Amino acid sequence: MNDRTKGLGIALFGVVCVSPDALLVRFLSTHGSDPWTIIFWKLLLSILLSATYAIYEAGGVKKLIHTISSGRGFYCAVVPVQSVIDIGYTLSFVYTSAAVALLLINLNPLWGAIIGKIILKDALPLRTYIAMILAFGCMLIIFVPELVSEEERSTKSLTGNVISLFTGFLMAVYLSIVRKAGQYDISLVGGTPLGAFSSTIISAIITRGRVLPSLFWDTDLWKFWLAVVAQGIGIGIVFVAMSIAPRFITAPEIGLCLLLEAVLGPLFVFFAYNDVPSKWTLIGGSLLLLILAAHESMPLFERSKEVYRTMSKRFSTKLSDGIAQDVETTIELSKTNGDAQYREKNDVAEDFVAEEDSFRLNEMSCDK
Repeated sequence: MNDRTKGLGIALFGVVCVSPDALLVRFLSTHGSDPWTIIFWKLLLSILLSATYAIYEAGGVKKLIHTISSGRGFYCAVVPVQSVIDIGYTLSFVYTSAAVALLLINLNPLWGAIIGKIILKDALPLRTYIAMILAFGCMLIIFVPELVSEEERSTKSLTGNVISLFTGFLMAVYLSIVRKAGQYDISLVGGTPLGAFSSTIISAIITRGRVLPSLFWDTDLWKFWLAVVAQGIGIGIVFVAMSIAPRFITAPEIGLCLLLEAVLGPLFVFFAYNDVPSKWTLIGGSLLLLILAAHESMPLFERSKEVYRTMSKRFSTKLSDGIAQDVETTIELSKTNGDAQYREKNDVAEDFVAEEDSFRLNEMSCDK
């Protein structure tokens, strides 16, 4: 298995594991769980995996503490952002449909491009400007019907859409902070478990500690624990997967893998609850998904073309060198063959002259 296949497999595995999260939030909400209780339990359980990996990646607890201490400025910025992302991700699924939530959250590559241009001084290609304009048009297709149609407003939540959009923006902010920290050789691997821990504290405060399922759950308790454990494991796995995958594949390839959740998440909800998005969500969402996929795919095509050009150039150079070498070899062989033929003719001529001299001597002898 080559590195690219390994990286794609890791990234896809992480995305598949976290894709049922929207369905599980819907399930828990249906049976009495309020959003803050869901946030508390799923993030508390996710810390087991994310903290374990952070300690392993840092090389031990002491080294992780040292990393956090040395990069405390970046950690002070990234932990609150991560905490709000964790909260916003769940609230998005509660207050709007899974399809709209995931589509708007997955706008984060475009937000990241804008932040990179303004703060990190990145040079943006033309395709990013075009994608941002088209994506804005798709958002209008999704949002405007809710503003002008009473029927659409009753089935979709404008508040949930705004939360989803803001969550996607904060994901771009988070990645930009990680990039900036990387320029100073500072690892923010501890930011995810610390952000999750902060979210659990906030949830416990808001619910006033009333997080035990026996206080609100209206069916078998084992179903609650199965759902929140699955959520915690899924979040932990995707964190680990997205930390390892960049070592083997490029950022655009990771972006394409993440778009898979925008397809799988709504499908799971549809199969379980027959939750069909509105026609405007389907139209705007489908177009937005295509735009994002095209935007993330373009660097891969450009890279393939560059590799093709490089290989063609190398092949042409080798072919030219080979032809030149063959010509030189042919010339040398011609010279060698020519010299051999010249020597052969010279030897024949010398033999003829010797025979002629011998004949004349014999003739003179006879005359005497």
